[in-house]
Amino acid sequence: MNYKEIEHKQQILNQIKEQLKQEFYGIDQVIDQVVDTIQPWFLFNGAQTHPLIINLWGLTGTGKKTLVKRLVELLEKKQAFFRFEMNNQKDKDIDRQLTNALEMYEAEDYIICLDEFQYIRTLDDNGNEKDAEMSFNLWDFLDTGEFDASVTYRDFNNYLKWYNALKVWIDHGFKLSDGYIYYDEQPKQLMQYLRKFYKDFDSKSYEYVDRVERHHLFRLFPDCFENILDFETFYFDANEHELLQLIYEASRRKRKTEKGDMSKSLIFVLGNLDEAYHMSSDFNPDLSADAFYKRSLKIKVPQIKEALKKRFRNEQIARLGNNHIIYPALNKSAYEGIIGSHLKLLSEQFKSNYEIDLEFESQVNDMLYNNGVFPTQGVRPLKSSLKTAIDASLGQILSHLALAEIKADRIKVNYSAGFLNIIYFHKNSRVGHLDIAVETSLDTIRQSVNENSKACTAVHEAGHAIISIALLNEIPTQLTATTANSESEGFASFDDLSEVLTKKDLLNYTARFLAGIEAERLVFGEDLISMGSRSDLKNATKLLLTAISENGFGSKLGFYAMKTVQNKNCLSEALPDIEQEVETLLVEAQKLTKKVLRDEKTLLLKIAHQLTKQNNLDASAIKLLVTTYAQTRSLTTIEETSIQHPHLDSLNHQLAQIPSPDLPVDERLIKNLDRFLEAN
Repeated sequence: MNYKEIEHKQQILNQIKEQLKQEFYGIDQVIDQVVDTIQPWFLFNGAQTHPLIINLWGLTGTGKKTLVKRLVELLEKKQAFFRFEMNNQKDKDIDRQLTNALEMYEAEDYIICLDEFQYIRTLDDNGNEKDAEMSFNLWDFLDTGEFDASVTYRDFNNYLKWYNALKVWIDHGFKLSDGYIYYDEQPKQLMQYLRKFYKDFDSKSYEYVDRVERHHLFRLFPDCFENILDFETFYFDANEHELLQLIYEASRRKRKTEKGDMSKSLIFVLGNLDEAYHMSSDFNPDLSADAFYKRSLKIKVPQIKEALKKRFRNEQIARLGNNHIIYPALNKSAYEGIIGSHLKLLSEQFKSNYEIDLEFESQVNDMLYNNGVFPTQGVRPLKSSLKTAIDASLGQILSHLALAEIKADRIKVNYSAGFLNIIYFHKNSRVGHLDIAVETSLDTIRQSVNENSKACTAVHEAGHAIISIALLNEIPTQLTATTANSESEGFASFDDLSEVLTKKDLLNYTARFLAGIEAERLVFGEDLISMGSRSDLKNATKLLLTAISENGFGSKLGFYAMKTVQNKNCLSEALPDIEQEVETLLVEAQKLTKKVLRDEKTLLLKIAHQLTKQNNLDASAIKLLVTTYAQTRSLTTIEETSIQHPHLDSLNHQLAQIPSPDLPVDERLIKNLDRFLEAN
């Protein structure tokens, strides 16, 4: 074992890790996981007996494919890299392309990328087997690295014909020296035949097996020759009889379908799993990227495997292994980093090409973020905005410089009200100005909202916030009164429901759903409540129905639902009674909501007022309002409640009541007596 070589390779990996972190934003932990996981493949590839599989799962546009490609470049393994788009029919003849890869790359440390893996599902939405769309045995390949190599016309087994022809030549006196046919060494009749056979009438000799064919022969004997040099040494030393034996063995090994071996490869499986990222369907650009990022961090390997179970059979999931690396959504800092990096690169290129300083003011960054970031869609919409708003404007900036005959050594770019404001300077003196219109449709939509509508939405969303704070001890992550999403006038964002949703919490969560319309009723009166609570009422009803009919929270114990072909294991007779229970709980939750909103009306109005002014409130802004105006809750109470563990505390308390068998008899009797008295 060459320890210096291992140490050198480890240094390479460390350098790659740092380089990737400089180039990619918001995925430092992913980079650490990927680089650490490839260590065995990179350091000890010769000892690897099965492919190393790394699964990268995440939302669209988070940089999975880009990271893999850049990693390959930094490893200097571009020749070893073969990528397959699994959602493209023409790329599903993987066996042919892998066979070509074997011929294109002589080493064994292949890097295979199977992109858009979710599209080759083997189960449909109902869990039934789908017809196979690939003849290639992908799952065996993932398991062993072996596959049935595709054979082109020239690959059909011609070695047997070659062997038979050479055997006849030898019987007629054929001689081979140093891998060449020397015509003057052959019997006269055979010499004349050979010149006609090779159409070679002038040369003194002819190379019997050319370099390309020697390479093909070498690949048939991995157990006999360590490298191509060893094989060629044997070939040039071999006489005609030894070569005849080699070709016979080649004919035996070569078949119309032979096994390709990529057992020492590194395989990246890339995919988007909407089943795990439930929030991915919300395309609202006004979602808080930070809140969305925090929600994405809650997705762990068990959720990924549950999502995979909806697309693949269990034995197929097992062959993907346990190296599942989960991409988080990008947070605000990551998006800002991408914007800043792009503008910095443009400035550097501009300086290099034109010897003019190009400066971007912070308003440009804000405009790009506000109009280019859709948190659930990753970086692609933002890159599009960078190209259309900034890159495409550089030509106009330069054209104006030339047409107006302006001599400038510095250009400042600002943004205001739909225009890039370009100011030209020479020796710190302003020498020109240009306004360039840019597409900022999202800002336009936000600014066009009717003030009356905004007030109504602000009260509605503030109502949700009040119940969350007062009954669930949870500060909303974001409140928004106007959005650029045509499907929503505003919204309130919260962390997901508690990991353990108890019967005690049920009424409180239902009250939060009802809080929007009840806040409108309290502030505006019955006649001025607005249409917009459909989703809230639907979710409240669904929550109660699920809890009572499926989870035993009501008076009936059992699983109640309408019987269907897919849903046979259920009870249905008591459904009318269950619906009555749900209606009763909805009324009870409504009463609770009204009481809390009345008690915290001041806080309700203050939150709504701030929303009408600022449009957006994050958790820190809401906390300031709670500190000043809340009547029934304080931040201290909320924080203390958030770290409670009622189930664990109850379990530990009851365990402590059990007498230890090591106690003296008298003490055990006293403890048992105490327990009896407590129970009665």
